[in-house]
Amino acid sequence: MIKNHILNLILRINGKNFEKEYFEIKSINSKEALLEFHQKHLKKLLLHAYNNVPYYHYVFKEIGLINNNNVDLSKFNKIPILTKEIIRKHYHELISKDYTKRNWYYNSSGGSTGEPLRFIQDNFYLRWDSAVKYYYNEDILGIDEVRGKKIFLWGSERDIFRGSMGLKSKIDRWLRNTVFLNSFRMTEDDMKKYIKIINSYKPEFIEGYAGSLYELCRYAERGKLKIYTPRVVVSTAETLSNEMREKIEDVFRTKVYDLYGSREVVNLAGECKEGLMHIFLFGNCVEILNTDNKAVKEGEEGKVIVTDLHNYSMPFIRYEIGDMAVFGTEKCKCGNILPTLKNITGRITDHFVKEDGAIISGSALTITFNLKDWVKKFQIIQKDYKKVEILIVRKGKVNEFEKREIEDKIKFLLGQDCEVIWSFVDIIPKTPQGKYLYIKSLLWR
Repeated sequence: MIKNHILNLILRINGKNFEKEYFEIKSINSKEALLEFHQKHLKKLLLHAYNNVPYYHYVFKEIGLINNNNVDLSKFNKIPILTKEIIRKHYHELISKDYTKRNWYYNSSGGSTGEPLRFIQDNFYLRWDSAVKYYYNEDILGIDEVRGKKIFLWGSERDIFRGSMGLKSKIDRWLRNTVFLNSFRMTEDDMKKYIKIINSYKPEFIEGYAGSLYELCRYAERGKLKIYTPRVVVSTAETLSNEMREKIEDVFRTKVYDLYGSREVVNLAGECKEGLMHIFLFGNCVEILNTDNKAVKEGEEGKVIVTDLHNYSMPFIRYEIGDMAVFGTEKCKCGNILPTLKNITGRITDHFVKEDGAIISGSALTITFNLKDWVKKFQIIQKDYKKVEILIVRKGKVNEFEKREIEDKIKFLLGQDCEVIWSFVDIIPKTPQGKYLYIKSLLWR
């Protein structure tokens, strides 16, 4: 309890305490209350965007969405779909005029499109996202978020490129009973050490990148090493294939739950014990549309369109995230009132492999392109153990310092003798499934 009080005090001081938001979520106990909550926050966001965001003021005025400060939600589906191209073209007009009044920060995403995108988020957004994640862990998975022992098999740019975490991070992890294992670069020695840590710490909860969890389990299976069985394993950040799920569940001897989100809108949906993904309507409005931007019929696959309800600094309204999905049933057997997704496809990524068998997470490579204004689209291809080609669709003049910095980080990960070839192209081809692979290895598996 002492840790809990200290953590809450720190969060309050930093403006990140989310108790108020979580209890507002917890108070929703019916479909009617959920709809009322959702519409209230959607109207509030749309009105804010109309009054403070130049791009949306013009768009909403054109379709007559706002009249005398009243929002007509029947015209919501007339709002044009927001794409990455539109965000780049109208970047400054999409930022709220009052964003400096908030504790804001830049974020960036490459995503499954391989197109880096910079945007603004803030602490108000973070509090709601934290409340939603807390709700998922506590109320759907049944995990004690505060006192439960947790291990994250996660990527850390600081740990891998700068050598160590700061004192603040160490204290935060201690307060949260959390151990982080760096998944960006996993040698066989690393994976052996990680298994020992898991077996010694005996966590209630393990969360990690889908690919990293899978590779750790493959290593354990090859070496006939047993891993401690936690109550819950959560896969996130990458697409969890059936092959991955079966391997992880077999090795950990427990169910794997899939958590779906992105950098732009973070937590979108989480899997329950019945195998359906519950859409977090507390934080987002999710639509699934066909190629004509019409709502799909039941059982049909369509593109995922998201409106984040709580990012007031740079609202993403009807944003095309780049994934495909199918709606599930309105009423789940688990009893939760949130609607569901049955299937999600997207976030395709490979891992790189070194000659000594070490696995390099694709995410470790993609973060090197975060916030690079001269990169419109990229793809990193591992041709051989010591040869990497980087395809770049550039935007403006190349920043030579950043280019050398990217090359140095790739050599740090793959070896100083790795040859890095830069190819500037007009187009990067899609996969047969219509997706862009931003990481492609000719050696992995």
